[in-house]
Amino acid sequence: MRKVELLFDLIRSPYDMAHIVQIAKSIDCIVYTSGRNSLSFDIPKVITKVRSWNIKGDFKAIHYETFEEAIHDLRAEGKYLVGTSGEVDKLFYDIVLPDGKDIVVVFGNETSGLTEAKQQMLDDMVKLPMDKSKVDFLTLPVAVSAIAYELYRQYHCP
Repeated sequence: MRKVELLFDLIRSPYDMAHIVQIAKSIDCIVYTSGRNSLSFDIPKVITKVRSWNIKGDFKAIHYETFEEAIHDLRAEGKYLVGTSGEVDKLFYDIVLPDGKDIVVVFGNETSGLTEAKQQMLDDMVKLPMDKSKVDFLTLPVAVSAIAYELYRQYHCP
């Protein structure tokens, strides 16, 4: 059965990180982070928030010093890498994913997203549909939730 995994380029918000732990635990996925300045998931603010939500047990988080190193390793493992950006044309619901490959959804940093150079390293780029006249962007936890749960539903719910 295919897995859904998540990669974050430079994550710095403890609140966002706690939400990501909650999502990762609920769909049993690995979380990858990259960047020398990314925070660790085991900082007190994240741990306290996660415990306050009664989330139990550990989850698997793997950190890479650079985004490029993460992409190299994940590609070597045969994973399909799908980036996210509100600035691309292809909608998330129009993507055709390859059979038999684990999917890693890649999210840019909280302030500027994925650079063009980083987008070029990925297999595909998508965005979530939304009414741009009412909302300019989705927060990281909202975008992660929508995409991760839909992929999980497709792969695990008959």
